[in-house]
Amino acid sequence: MKLERVEIENYRAIEKLKLRLDPSLTVLHGANGDGKTSVLRAIAAGLGDIARWLPGVSGISFRNADLRGSQPLRVALKATDGTEWERRRLGPSRRTIAGRSLKDAIEAIVAADREGERPRALPIVAFYDTDRAVIDPPRRRHWHRHRGFKTSFPRYAALQDALS
Repeated sequence: MKLERVEIENYRAIEKLKLRLDPSLTVLHGANGDGKTSVLRAIAAGLGDIARWLPGVSGISFRNADLRGSQPLRVALKATDGTEWERRRLGPSRRTIAGRSLKDAIEAIVAADREGERPRALPIVAFYDTDRAVIDPPRRRHWHRHRGFKTSFPRYAALQDALS
């Protein structure tokens, strides 16, 4: 599943934006403060339900700081396979509303796993924001053996915190 289009309304400084994404590569460039990170954070919040609908994984949603005044916030996404969905937040104290199409696609993946069918491809989503810290791993050899480092993970664990 690759993204084809994103529409953003009332997100931070973005009043309204329609952006087509190239299936191979889209580059966002501009000066500091032009909104590149806002576009990426809006997309991440729009994708946040993917993780939320997987067993044992949590997603992300909009933050109060993302609201542009009192206007309803909206992020709509369309994938190249035709799947479309949107997330809305109606105001500072209102809940987020998500679209049904994406939920159906994710539930089909989980159902195939549960029923022992051939595994379906999971959407891979990662977002490394400017706020994310980089931590050096310990330098000792074989440190993973001495610190309880896991060597196997459940299928959906890779997406835990992928957008946060």
